[in-house]
Amino acid sequence: MKTDGIKKVFLTQQGMILLLGISLVILLGAFISLYYFIDPEFVHKISAMVVTNVVVGRVPSISLGYASQLSHFEVIATNVYIEMIMVTLIYSAFIFSYHNMLQVKFLDKFFHKTHEYREKYSSFFDRFGLLGLFIFVFIPFWMTGPIVGAIIGYLIGLGHFTIIITVFVATIFAISMWGLLLHELVSLMNMIDSSLIWIVLFGILIIGVVIKVVSNFRQKS
Repeated sequence: MKTDGIKKVFLTQQGMILLLGISLVILLGAFISLYYFIDPEFVHKISAMVVTNVVVGRVPSISLGYASQLSHFEVIATNVYIEMIMVTLIYSAFIFSYHNMLQVKFLDKFFHKTHEYREKYSSFFDRFGLLGLFIFVFIPFWMTGPIVGAIIGYLIGLGHFTIIITVFVATIFAISMWGLLLHELVSLMNMIDSSLIWIVLFGILIIGVVIKVVSNFRQKS
């Protein structure tokens, strides 16, 4: 019975999205494990970008990639890939939680804040719909981005696959724009002093980690 239930879950659209996220994680793990024997230095750079994106965000991750002398394609593709992993996993977790099929306690407050954000900008999303979702994911403001955008897309009544495709395209555009900007900034810093970018990155990472720790502490208290 349990096996049949699991099969039914993965046959739903949200189940397929979850399966996509799991597959992306497996592929990333396989690539890192196998390519390490070919070019360990490259794998270290990619892994550092992945961890930085997950822990702090895309801007430090992209900057780290350029500071590590990676190409536009390598930096942008890696960040798009890791953000789509996070979107597919967290979005599907939200859908299952929303329908009381799964309880993800550590994401409850995040989901609650997303609900509040949807209510706060309800007129914007009701007016622009799919275009509004694209803009929301594309523009770099506080509490905007692919994960929140995907969840809000569901709350305004868009289809699962429509949401994922829209978020994917908007994320590519957003990260590409950030890439062009940050590449120029990193190049400028390297012209001034090659160690400057690493000092700035270290400062950003420390600030980012402190903000997350303080935020988590406040939520618990």
